[in-house]
Amino acid sequence: MSKRFLNIAPTNAGTGVFSFSGAGNPQIIFNIANTGLLQAHELRFQGNFKIVANGSNAQLADPTVDVNVDAFTGIQSSIQTLNIASRNYSNRSLEEILQYPRLVSSLQSALHDKGDYDSTLSHEAGSKGMGFDTVAELNANGNTGQEYTAVGQRLASRRAYCARGGKAFSMRLVCGTLMSMPMINLNDLGGATVTITLAPTSNVLWGATASAYHYEITNPRLVVPILLETPAEQMTSAQNPTADMQFLSFTALYNTINSTAHQVVHKTSLRGVISTFQNYVPTSYVNNFGENGVGQYNPQIRRLTYHIDGKRVPLEYSLEPNRLAVLAESQQPTTTPQILTNYVDAFKNFQDVKKSCINPTISSAQQQVERNAVWGTGCSYDAVSQAGIPAVLSTLGFEIQSNLVDPTQYDIAPNAVPPPVPVSYSVYSYYLCRNSVRITKGQGIEVVS
Repeated sequence: MSKRFLNIAPTNAGTGVFSFSGAGNPQIIFNIANTGLLQAHELRFQGNFKIVANGSNAQLADPTVDVNVDAFTGIQSSIQTLNIASRNYSNRSLEEILQYPRLVSSLQSALHDKGDYDSTLSHEAGSKGMGFDTVAELNANGNTGQEYTAVGQRLASRRAYCARGGKAFSMRLVCGTLMSMPMINLNDLGGATVTITLAPTSNVLWGATASAYHYEITNPRLVVPILLETPAEQMTSAQNPTADMQFLSFTALYNTINSTAHQVVHKTSLRGVISTFQNYVPTSYVNNFGENGVGQYNPQIRRLTYHIDGKRVPLEYSLEPNRLAVLAESQQPTTTPQILTNYVDAFKNFQDVKKSCINPTISSAQQQVERNAVWGTGCSYDAVSQAGIPAVLSTLGFEIQSNLVDPTQYDIAPNAVPPPVPVSYSVYSYYLCRNSVRITKGQGIEVVS
């Protein structure tokens, strides 16, 4: 076999400028030919990301201007929807991820630490994360106090986007299909189509002056590593009328929580469900230039119970943080380790996770006030075999009791006069599933399990 790297331009390139709010196209489409074996782990989405002023289109060059991109997703937050489909078989989708930035935010922050963000992810997508770094970033005021503050690190993150010409990126696309399949036979699949739909500017940029700017992606391309089969291998493959593919995929669902005692029920019709995880954000923060709409927030959970068809599964108990009812959220004595341990289990066995941004500092109430926290809920349905559970006819969901306090009111005690006012929270749920499809060459794709 010989290896080639294909540099593929969008089929709808136009002027080469893509944007949700500007003059560019809000959708980027790449077509990959039906030749060779795609090395999925090495596929990269490349281009240039710029923050420009509305009207004049002048690039933002001053990092002190309060225009931010979420620290844990970076340029990944500009993708609203990612779709991977067969090119020949009526664009049959293998995986479509809605609310893509929130998936990336949870996945990367749970499985990478600050060192990974500084050394790898910041170069790939401008996502620098939050946490202890250099002395210069430790305190923006320049003193030698050893407390952690986010102001200096936010400033350091903005500098990359203010570089002349914008921030060049070369990032992997986070999805189950590409992460779980070392190689994809493009001959069997009939080629592939990768469709990227861009996110609203109001959910990518945030800060005091963010509404005066929008983002642009220029000259995007897809770098596709291909292994070319030998003639003998091509002939052997052509003689097989069918081919099976096994891969993972993420399914995203959205709900709002308006009551302090709420039940979320999903009729998913999914096969092989391995795990689920959720992240939360006050609904008023979504598509709001003044708030980080991709941030991860704790709705102040008092009790959490997962269930299948109304039964406590996979956990036979409720998760109940050690909270004191008379204390404000900022004064609570716990960072909910039991909830966060099960949350990490949704991605990988907790005991095998050696790096993570989930820690008492970054998962604290103070970091949620500063819009930089890492927090979520989740559980593994099949931690032993990882084959997943059948949920075609079942309902999956959870019961949640929470205070639903806005982070701006974390310093107000529940018994204060007036007390904190509950607000609506948006909850984004993701299910990781194992899939198997059969490709009948020249006819189509059917689901096997």
